[in-house]
Amino acid sequence: MEKRWTCKNIELAWLSEHIGKYFKEKNFEAIKGQTSEGYYIFAENSPHFRLDGHVSVAIEGKPDDFTVKLELCRERKRNLYVPVIFTTLLVGGYFLNRTLRSEEHWVKLQKEFWRRVENIILFSNSSSE
Repeated sequence: MEKRWTCKNIELAWLSEHIGKYFKEKNFEAIKGQTSEGYYIFAENSPHFRLDGHVSVAIEGKPDDFTVKLELCRERKRNLYVPVIFTTLLVGGYFLNRTLRSEEHWVKLQKEFWRRVENIILFSNSSSE
């Protein structure tokens, strides 16, 4: 999901720092970096959010016109030859449960993340006035 803000005049480095703090608060292992287009954060392995993959955040644009993009980069499943009946009967339920749990955590993370980003931007505008 991607959201765009205009006319906010927010320093993107400052925004990326605060988004990075959110992931640290949730005990993610996070890596932050910078490209010519903006900033990025990769986060994974949180005890609060059991996700099948890692979270990718991209912050791109200019202080008065920028986007924040949040994605879940799912882990690729290995293609092992396992008989279909065995997988369905014995292991299928486990993987289905794990996938459903991951989806629940992803929805919860998205809601919390966007609420936090909105609050960071609101705080920035109110503190600069």
